[in-house]
Amino acid sequence: MLVAFFMTGTGNSYTVARWCAQVAETTGLRSQLIQIKAGEKSDSVPLRSLAVFTYPTHGFTAPWLIMKYVWCLPNGHKNHAIVLPNRAGIRIKGVFFPGLEGTAGYLIALLLWFRGYRVQGVMGVDMPSNWTALHWGLSGENAAVITNMAKSKVKSMLQTVLAGNRHYDGIVQLFLGAALAKISLMYIIMAQFILAKLFFASDKCNGCSLCQSICPKKALRMVGRPGRPYWTYSCDSCMACMNYCPQKAIEVSPFIITLFYYIAAVPVAAYAMRYATNGYASHWGTLSWFGFGIQYGYTLVAIALAYVFLHFTLSSRLIREIAGKLSHTRYFRRYKAEGVSLKDIHLK
Repeated sequence: MLVAFFMTGTGNSYTVARWCAQVAETTGLRSQLIQIKAGEKSDSVPLRSLAVFTYPTHGFTAPWLIMKYVWCLPNGHKNHAIVLPNRAGIRIKGVFFPGLEGTAGYLIALLLWFRGYRVQGVMGVDMPSNWTALHWGLSGENAAVITNMAKSKVKSMLQTVLAGNRHYDGIVQLFLGAALAKISLMYIIMAQFILAKLFFASDKCNGCSLCQSICPKKALRMVGRPGRPYWTYSCDSCMACMNYCPQKAIEVSPFIITLFYYIAAVPVAAYAMRYATNGYASHWGTLSWFGFGIQYGYTLVAIALAYVFLHFTLSSRLIREIAGKLSHTRYFRRYKAEGVSLKDIHLK
């Protein structure tokens, strides 16, 4: 039996899991797709099964949700497993740029080994980048080219494993990820939380609460009357809310980005500790771990308070309309994996 575990925002991981199920079924194996969601118990895998884990890469490493889920898995009893982290592929004017999964694959492979699994394969999968907060969604043609390349690689890799062989890819990516470990750590412990506060609902929002329903991290609340989405620190920036909003009302504001940058740049720890030898320290890298803790705590609290104020300010339709028209994402094409519906991946 093949059991495919997937995390998803815009359908990329679900697509990879579905490909694996299709290959399994052609060989006579039963398959089951399981979406990983926050707050749900880790599912056990039947004996003599192949478990497939596919999920997006965040900050050149694996997201917190998949790390926690895998660590809480029941003992694998030496079941086989493969790990297929998705990375953001880009294609512009016919030129393809692969993504970088870094430590995302082998970190989860290590956790699976600790949980009693035999990892038979690790491979990064280039899927169309869905980071709409940064760039417009890829065109249908570019997304299709990237998806077709990925489909061929995934099916070939799975057939190799089902034939009793192993397939380990991405060793160079692993070393690059190790070199970028500081960035990954900073993303996990800080940038992830700040990015969660960059979203807002523009004047197009009608309070339908679909964004709250489909969030795999349960990171959104509807606040106020009429309700408007409020992003908590649990957000993984999976882009599901932005890309699936029927009104295209979820935006990112350059003003909020600039505001948060200046808030985070205030060297509170240096002022408190008089840490630096040549003036006050103003860079995270110059702080001791104790100073880092002070700065980290300040940044989280300050941005949380600023976001509460912003959410209150955006309760004015006029302010929302102005902020929305000044947002770069208002003019971006959204991205959703081809052939994937909300019923497939979120509303089960």
